[in-house]
Parts: sequence; structure tokens; C-alpha cells
Amino acid sequence: MISHERVADAEPRSADSEPGATHPRLRRLVLGIAAPDPRLWALSFAIIGLDAAWMRAIHMAAAPMGFAVAAAIVVVLLFAAACLATVKSDPPLRGMALASAYLITFTVPVAVLHVLAAGLGLPFVDDALARFEAGLGFDWTAHVAFLARHPTLSWWLALAYHSSGPQVGIVVIALSATRRLGRLWAYTRLFSVTLLCVIVIASLLPALGPYAHYAPRRVPSEHLETVGALWHLEPVARLRAGTLDTLALGDLRGLATFPSFHVCLAILTAWALAPLPLLGPLAILLNAAVIVATLSAGGHYLPDVLAGAVLAVGALTIRARTRQRTPAAAPASPVAGTISPADA
Repeated sequence: MISHERVADAEPRSADSEPGATHPRLRRLVLGIAAPDPRLWALSFAIIGLDAAWMRAIHMAAAPMGFAVAAAIVVVLLFAAACLATVKSDPPLRGMALASAYLITFTVPVAVLHVLAAGLGLPFVDDALARFEAGLGFDWTAHVAFLARHPTLSWWLALAYHSSGPQVGIVVIALSATRRLGRLWAYTRLFSVTLLCVIVIASLLPALGPYAHYAPRRVPSEHLETVGALWHLEPVARLRAGTLDTLALGDLRGLATFPSFHVCLAILTAWALAPLPLLGPLAILLNAAVIVATLSAGGHYLPDVLAGAVLAVGALTIRARTRQRTPAAAPASPVAGTISPADA
């Protein structure tokens, strides 16, 4: 029996051969670029519109070059996916093209929204996070001082932390190559929903992070170059002062402290790759290291880590319960590799 998360190797009956089919090629074209979910594409374009209106309202310009290059890459990927859908159905290649195009289309405008929301000027919640952390019995400064005394361990943890981004690409390639497109679309949907939740929560509960709050005297030597340590203080200050008047693609970095999206992404990535032989166990081990490294290399409080884990586990739990309510039998998708109800 073929898993519902794996696309069958055999080609389905072409839509061109269906009696009374209306514009079958157009239908195949639309279906060929609809994954992972038409609603997520609509959400991405809605966020682009919100970004444009917000930037205009605060008189912030966008440096065009980087965003134009990102848009061009998306167009090329969608064109490739459309060609593969109408000329030669190839689920692995089309899966890679579609997932890559969607992730760029969603992540870039959401990152812009994150930057804009950082300028709202709401009070920082570092004191509350530090009190919660102390209540849990965790000494963040002692943890960082321990890593400063063990630079080799600190270096490996920092390397693991920075693997999160490349691992997204590995998920896209590995799940597409093994024809687990249902799982790939589920991963992109979970990625989108949890990232948006993180940005909304971080916008309402902003924090500068433990490096700024605790100002530890002893830190790992290479640490402060990492995302989430101290680099974000200057752009956050400029955003709150209203002096950041031009936004470039290269300026889009994580500003969220609570909750940690690195932890959330680590859990989702480990889940996505878990069924694959060899790669699955390695992904689980690597992402366990990512979670540990989030405290030091990422500059996060322990509550940030716990909240990111709760968000990821909650999203996976909701998905599992939704699948239990979905009928087991679902009509075959007209285009191999597009989403069907069984993949949801």
C-alpha cells in the first residue's frame, strides 16, 4: 500500500482525456502551481499588500534590487513548475520548484511585516521573561559562562544553530526526491502558520533578549556575531525612533525573542525528515542540538524556548487531529504531486 504522504509513481489519467473537460490544459496549469495551498498564496499576497500600505504610511522606502531579484526567482520557479505540470508530469522536480517558490513568496513579506511591527513601540517584556526564567530555576548567565569555558562545545552548538536555514532546503529536496509531497506541503503549511504566530506574538510582547538584559561579563568569544545576540539592538532602536527610512532585503533578519522560531522550526524539521532512513535520525539529533543552542547562540530566554516548543507541538497536534477527522479515501489529484484532501 502506498502511503498517503507519498505520490504514486504511476501517472494519473490525464485531464485531457476526461469527457467534457473544459480547458484541460489551463486546469492542469492552475493545479500545477496551486500547492501547497491556494489560501496560503492568497495570504502571502495579502501580506505584501499590508507591507506596502504600512511602509507608505510611515514613509519607508524599499531598496528595489533585492526584492526584485527575489520576485524574479519566484517567477522562474513557478514557470518551471507550470511547464512540468503541462508538458511532463514530474512530481519531484515540480515539488522542489513549488515549495521553493512558495517559501520565498511567504517568508520575504512576512519578514518585512516583522520588521515593521518591531517599530510599534510596545513596552519590552524582558523583566517578565527573566522573572519567569528565574522561577523555573534556570540561570542563563551561568549557562553562557559554562559555554565560555568550553569553547569547542560552544562552537559546535553555534554551528548547529546556524544549520536551521539550510535544513529547510534539505527538507524541500529530500521530501520532493522521495515523492513525499503530501508531507512537504504539510511542512510548508506548518512553517507558515507557526512563523506568522511567532511574529504576531513577538510584536505584541517584544523583548531585547538576555544578552542585552543580563549583560553577562563572560560570553563565548564567537557568540555575539550570531542572530539574536546584540546585532538587532540598533535596527530596533531605529525602528522605534522612526529613523529607518529605507528597507533592503539584506536587512530582513529575525528580531523575535519570545517565542523562539528557531525552536519551533527545529521541531517541525525533525518531524518532516523523521520517516527518512538515515537522514531522519540525523535530523532529530541535529535539531535537538539546535534547541539547546537557541539559549546561547540564539540569545534566547528559557521561556522563549519553551514557548517555541509548545507552538510547534500544538501545531502538529492540531494537524494530527484534523487528519483523524478527514475521510481516509480521497479522489486522486488530477495532477501528480498537487495537494489532495488526504495530504492535508
